Amino acid sequence: MTVPEPAIRMIDLNENLLVVALDRTGVMRTSVRGICSQMAADILRGLADDLEADHPAYPCHWDEERDTPAPADRPAEPLPTDGARLDAGRKVWTDGTGHVWDLSVPWQDAVDVRWRWTGRMDGTGTPLMQSVDGVESLDVIRAVVGPIVPVGEGE
Repeated sequence: MTVPEPAIRMIDLNENLLVVALDRTGVMRTSVRGICSQMAADILRGLADDLEADHPAYPCHWDEERDTPAPADRPAEPLPTDGARLDAGRKVWTDGTGHVWDLSVPWQDAVDVRWRWTGRMDGTGTPLMQSVDGVESLDVIRAVVGPIVPVGEGE
């Protein structure tokens, strides 16, 4: 099952002072109306600084996976919850793609933080995981600090 991506069908360039669009092939289009191009450049530099400051201290995995299908052990984000089911007794959650998640073991993210299932689900039906940093849903963990892998208790 493919999760549809949100799409902007139409942008009224007369209503927006600055529009930057980047398609999947890397083609970029800009439209600057109502402000000078120097001001637009200053805005974009500030935006670039903000994006760099917000970037985590570990490498991204999204760029390298952009044009390749997700491996079988890591279905595409976000995890669809339509058709998902939980076997609470076995601590096994099956997401909407049919991928099975063993919630009885800890999961480790790309920055070596371990997550354990809280025994609860979020409002969308996705397992809530807990680490020393707090509680977050499984799909958010995968999107922000993924990939995640199951680890044994003593590892």
